[in-house]
Amino acid sequence: ILLSLKEQNNDETMKSTLILSAILGTTAAFAPAQTTPRQATSLAFFGGAKKSAAVKSSPLADEAVEIYTAKYLSGGGARPKLFFESWGMPASYQTPEQSESIFARKVADLTAAFNTIASLYGEEEALAMVKIQPGVLAFEKNNFGPTLEAFGEKFGIEESKEMVKRNPGLLSVKPGSAETADDLTMQLSYVVEFTRPIGAFGPATLIFLLCIPAIESATGVSRGELFSS
Repeated sequence: ILLSLKEQNNDETMKSTLILSAILGTTAAFAPAQTTPRQATSLAFFGGAKKSAAVKSSPLADEAVEIYTAKYLSGGGARPKLFFESWGMPASYQTPEQSESIFARKVADLTAAFNTIASLYGEEEALAMVKIQPGVLAFEKNNFGPTLEAFGEKFGIEESKEMVKRNPGLLSVKPGSAETADDLTMQLSYVVEFTRPIGAFGPATLIFLLCIPAIESATGVSRGELFSS
């Protein structure tokens, strides 16, 4: 029984991570790239590893990189030193006046990420996703194919492509998390697309809605009473 409960909790944790990744595009995607790629499985429809290693550069890649740069690196790719960064350090220690932005990426890496997206979803579609969420170019490109494959095993390849195009934040999802995707992942992609014109309030509203069951459980107040109060 304990083992069953533990497995259930692990499944719920992975699904929660997947949902939050889908909504926010997760800042974890801007962490340094993983050095251990996921083993290829049945990625036959992508032409295998040889094809992915020979992805051609899209003529739209430059435009995509410009969009990313204008969004995140317009200040030169560096940020001013934060006031607390020297706390607890010896008096002789001097922190640099500026630190590299977490969004800083080499043009070659951004271009490679765009080309990978374009090879899976199409060039125009890839550019549209960058315009929606420029940060997708900073996600781990080696996950794009395996994650799409994992989604495809659940929803079908074409349906999964449309889902990701509606919600580019799903490009940040790791293959292991994508394998636990359920119907809510697909349904939320429509919600994210619908609420996008709202701006920053869209994701905040979704997070609040996802927290309603927890609020009900903690307070004992039903959602009807919560919204009528």
